[in-house]
Amino acid sequence: MEIYKKLKGQALSFDFLLATTISIFVVSLLLIQVGNNAKELNELREKNELNREAYKLSEIFFSKGYPENWNSTNVKIIGVESNNRIDWNKLKSLEKIGYQKSLILLGLKNDYNITIFNNTTPIYSFGKNTENASSIIKVDRISILNDSIVSIQILVFNYD
Repeated sequence: MEIYKKLKGQALSFDFLLATTISIFVVSLLLIQVGNNAKELNELREKNELNREAYKLSEIFFSKGYPENWNSTNVKIIGVESNNRIDWNKLKSLEKIGYQKSLILLGLKNDYNITIFNNTTPIYSFGKNTENASSIIKVDRISILNDSIVSIQILVFNYD
């Protein structure tokens, strides 16, 4: 009987070590999976933000802005449409505002580039170059400029 009393207090046994090893392995796998999911969630959140900003930016081609006949000195809300067409003078006023101020007025956190094409020929471009961008979202819209149907390419992007 005395032999059994001495063995009752043993904390380290093969069963305990095996159970601890399996538990650590399972917890490690769960932590790795949670880390991967968090990374994918951040990438998805970033992509959704770029998408939201790209569509928000594309809306300037279908609104007049405020005041309606704004210029680079009095603009509150950027919009380049007049009479259901793109207003060339407002595009030029956008350039006069400058890129940094346009980011603020548009409420954008990411960089952008706007290019207007007549067929495949670029006729207007404004914004930053996308070189070395890590994430890019592209939105294409159609409108009218100088009685011609044009395609508008909006790129919203960021750098990591």
